[in-house]
Amino acid sequence: MMSIVQSLLSFDRLLGPSLVKIVYFVGAAIIVMMGVGTLLTAVFTLAGGNIGGGFVQLLAAPAVAAVAFVYWRFICELFMLAFLAYERLGEIRTLLGGASAPDPNHPQF
Repeated sequence: MMSIVQSLLSFDRLLGPSLVKIVYFVGAAIIVMMGVGTLLTAVFTLAGGNIGGGFVQLLAAPAVAAVAFVYWRFICELFMLAFLAYERLGEIRTLLGGASAPDPNHPQF
């Protein structure tokens, strides 16, 4: 139990990638539920006698859900990109050995 609290209080490891994955799966579940709900609404519209509107809704619901799913994945990948860049910069710093000598070509302001 102490290690969980210790990992939450220390900033040795980022929580962001894990949180982005959780948010992604929650959002994907919501998109699927909304798509299924829209398909059910289309079926009820067809049963209610509105053939044209129900048919168009039956065709549009999966297409809109697919576009929403791709867009949601893209947004979550943008957030993951920031965390992955931070981790990669940490790896580069480690490989450089924490170059303590200042760069002689760096301009002084």
